[in-house]
Amino acid sequence: MSFSPFVTTSFNQKRPFDYTYLTPVYDNTTDDDGNLVNAGDILYYQENYSGNKDSLGINVGAALTFTFPLDQRFQNACLKSATTQEKIQAQILSKERLNYELARLKNCGELKIKGIEYASNSIYHKLCEDVIVKPVKNQVLPHTHNLKK
Repeated sequence: MSFSPFVTTSFNQKRPFDYTYLTPVYDNTTDDDGNLVNAGDILYYQENYSGNKDSLGINVGAALTFTFPLDQRFQNACLKSATTQEKIQAQILSKERLNYELARLKNCGELKIKGIEYASNSIYHKLCEDVIVKPVKNQVLPHTHNLKK
């Protein structure tokens, strides 16, 4: 169901705004042959009401629409598509989060091996504080043994 109230306006105007106008009344006197005697002579001017008025119209109303699907196919397809899209977005977000964490681990580890760290009072110190650098597996580190004689 949809309810839509509305208000519309219209404004009409006529310019120049004259209530009356003058129309010339010509002399129609003819001779015996039917020819005009005083052609073009104006006897007088007749005053005519023009009817010019500005008008403003305001219309107020509402529309109430009822809609109902004849079957559920399109609604179900739309919901399925929206659910699929949400899953895709969640997967993309998970992938980007994993990429961020792997890049953070790699960069922090390389910097720790080189002896580069943030100061403990830096706001960025927490970025790398959970990264632990361990010796590479199957690597023989320089070491010594105490042998008994």
